[in-house]
Amino acid sequence: MPGSIFQLELRPATVEHAGLVADLESARDPNEPRDPVLLRHWWRMADELEKTKRYIDVRDGAAVAYVAASHELWNAGEKRFGVVRPLLRRDLWSGTSYGELVRIGEDWLQTETAVTAVARVREDFPDEIAKLEELGYREDRRMRMSELDLVANRDRILGMREEARRNMRERGVEIRPLSEDTDPDRVQKLYEMWIESEQDIPTTVPWRLLTIDEWKRFWFENPAIGEERLWIARQGSAIVGASVLDCPVVRGVPWTAYTGTARAVRGRGIARALKYESIGQAIEAGFTRVRTNNDADNPPILRVNEEMGYRLVTPIVELHRSLGQ
Repeated sequence: MPGSIFQLELRPATVEHAGLVADLESARDPNEPRDPVLLRHWWRMADELEKTKRYIDVRDGAAVAYVAASHELWNAGEKRFGVVRPLLRRDLWSGTSYGELVRIGEDWLQTETAVTAVARVREDFPDEIAKLEELGYREDRRMRMSELDLVANRDRILGMREEARRNMRERGVEIRPLSEDTDPDRVQKLYEMWIESEQDIPTTVPWRLLTIDEWKRFWFENPAIGEERLWIARQGSAIVGASVLDCPVVRGVPWTAYTGTARAVRGRGIARALKYESIGQAIEAGFTRVRTNNDADNPPILRVNEEMGYRLVTPIVELHRSLGQ
């Protein structure tokens, strides 16, 4: 089926199709395989916490095309952004078919009264970026997807972890997994710190603040995350920072899912110490590499990543287009 004559045959996708979409994403870049169990969790959370629409094209038991569109549950008076996520198998790729997937996502967003469509594409997929630009999308901001080689950097990372531990002890900061914390109010305190730190992450597209119950389901029902891998920092009775890896269940690469600290303690090396604990734990679990994704306008965490030895894999370009509402 050459890309020039390929005709889309889309039907609604449900959470049961997550494994097929994970396979499609994995085929695009075998160095970043998608975990189907984790993707299923993200879909369930999106269905609960956002509004979403998904379509899939399945041939001979495999997904060859997919498009999703989603948006936050907008607050009154807030600018209405929606996200389009088109995927097309590389051997079938054509600008025409890719553009049709984008249009399908945009059409649904317009029925939802979205004002701006957002697409996020890795810079090393230039044909996709070129098609989006042809359709009127323009770059708004960039993120950095980086990778840390845990084999080449093992001894240095474990040595720096010991240094960070000494530094934290001297400052009166305790670092431990959440699973080892006995404070009955630890989840409430962690939630309050987490929400505060998230509000300072650079973004153009706003996200709705989750209630504590929504936040607990999003993070603690995640099959790739456990309390034993969620590191917290305590100063006195307060939780002042946290970092956590999501580790693949079936396949894939561990990712730093979150690192943040309370505003009052920034600049004291706490985020650095937390990241060394979570990365050291990944080394001890036998993982050979980890990845992280950070906004290009977040220099503090980028400096920590550079010190640890992270190397850029590729930028992720966020493009926006007005839907003319």
